[in-house]
Amino acid sequence: MKRHSLTATALAAGMVMFAGGAVAHEPGALAGTPVCTESNLMAADAQNFPFANTGVNAAAGSPGRVLEMNITTGERGITVNRPFAPEYLNTPICDNGGVTCDLGVGPFGDGSAPWKPTGVLSGGENGHAFITSAAQHAITEFHRNGTPIRTAPTLPTSPSPNGGGFGWVPRLLGSGFMPNGNVAQAVCDANFFNASNSDPMGPGESGKNYNAPPGVDVVASNNSSYLYFPPVYSTPERGGNGRILVYDQTTLEVIDEYNKPTTGPYANDPRWTCPAGVIFTSEGMYVSFFHGDAVFVVDWKAGIDPQSYGTGANKPGNFVLGKEHNEAKVLRVIDLSNCGEDGCPGDALEYDDSDTGYDSPNRRDNLRAIRMSEDGTLWGTRRSRSRECLRGEAPMADVPDPSGNPPCNPSVFRQHIFAAGPGEDHRTGSIALDPGVNVIAGVTINRMSGPGCAYVQAEVLANGGTLTGDECDVETLYAGASAANPGCDPDGDGNPGPGHPANQCFRPGGAILEYRIDAAHMDGGNGKPCTGDPADGFDTGEGNEGCALPIAVFEFVAQGDGTDEDTSGLPDGVVETIDPRMVMTIHEAFVQ
Repeated sequence: MKRHSLTATALAAGMVMFAGGAVAHEPGALAGTPVCTESNLMAADAQNFPFANTGVNAAAGSPGRVLEMNITTGERGITVNRPFAPEYLNTPICDNGGVTCDLGVGPFGDGSAPWKPTGVLSGGENGHAFITSAAQHAITEFHRNGTPIRTAPTLPTSPSPNGGGFGWVPRLLGSGFMPNGNVAQAVCDANFFNASNSDPMGPGESGKNYNAPPGVDVVASNNSSYLYFPPVYSTPERGGNGRILVYDQTTLEVIDEYNKPTTGPYANDPRWTCPAGVIFTSEGMYVSFFHGDAVFVVDWKAGIDPQSYGTGANKPGNFVLGKEHNEAKVLRVIDLSNCGEDGCPGDALEYDDSDTGYDSPNRRDNLRAIRMSEDGTLWGTRRSRSRECLRGEAPMADVPDPSGNPPCNPSVFRQHIFAAGPGEDHRTGSIALDPGVNVIAGVTINRMSGPGCAYVQAEVLANGGTLTGDECDVETLYAGASAANPGCDPDGDGNPGPGHPANQCFRPGGAILEYRIDAAHMDGGNGKPCTGDPADGFDTGEGNEGCALPIAVFEFVAQGDGTDEDTSGLPDGVVETIDPRMVMTIHEAFVQ
């Protein structure tokens, strides 16, 4: 397999640059191989248009892949390609009664079926990887070199009897290893622009697909998601269908679940909507809710059925959804809105059967991935907006009694990394990203990268300091952004990055970015503001001087003759822009 380089640049307000280069912490480390157990990251690349430039059919998007990068050396690792292809027919990868591997011509023009990876895990019982398919409602196990081993469908939540159901909801999102060795899998039910079974528009409503790629006519659609910007939203019925499945990594069989609580202090809590990220601590299971703008802490031991006590000890059974004894026992809720005890405008937090509050404009489309640093601080993506973006305030939407406001567009997005201190039930800080970084979804915590270290050390020397050897011995945060254009200077006024309107800085094409998370680099840590107002500080940047800039940007560069599968057909030297949905640390090196 041909190795491909990764371009890593360090970026700051003064535009100090560092390119490429290996700053290895261990001698003799091979690029793209595990240098140490914390050294590599895996990122689920959905390859959706317009953010990704890879794939066999740019207009239709691509099937998805998982990319690996070595943060120590600054080099690209293996590429895990979709397993659902005709060459795997009549094997445990395809022959399981739940997925489709041969579609004839297929949506991507090559006879293969979609994948769309979301949850990404590594390690476990055999040191393998377990990657979730949002498109096919399935989990596939892989060898360390990216070779698929077997697939199992999560049929209890699939919208079709035999799995498949490409582009349908509910969808599988993030996943995490449980303390007993089983796997927790988030299942989200919500209306999405690319879900063919989303709720239809109501009487008198009409709209068009404003996400259509070049060469595809913008046509009328009955998908009600197109009445919103961004085109996703929840409802009471779909929100109540969000759940956490449990599957056994030995059998890959779904054996248990945590469903929405209907009793107790958090009964029918409207913030329980679309589960997205899952992590575990000694306190419990932390679950982030995409449209709830909140993290629920659940007693993971409560309600566990006897057959799900531990890896490999689980008995095959006829699991069914919705059992009362599988309702989640919620210990507490970390509400990230910080709107006070009465909640945000539009909320209904009285914990009853109210049909409002599930899609509070202040909470919709906010929260995806979560991770925790060594001190117990919770971090995650938070995509708030400067406008509510109500139903009908989307491009090409027409609804009765419109608000009269202009359509929402990328300028309303305000991208933050939130922080919630140990034991806190609210947001205690955030890192506001500059307007050039948009559509963040995946995030993880790791040690500082080699390229990031080089930048930090150069910064110390440039400021007249002396290197102590401790500058890089800290944790940093890695975020996946589908539109990564940090420090942009679109009008050429010599003032890069903060201060420019988000629309001018919005450039589809994603990457992975690294940020410092110490107090000096949190909001207000440098004594300067980051208002997030797209019109604030257009010329001087005064309103957004405090926005965070990454210390390293990781981009994957294609090498080869344009036919190597890892380049997705791109010519030599072209940056492979990505659409990252999940980013995680490889916890354990695979040893075959």
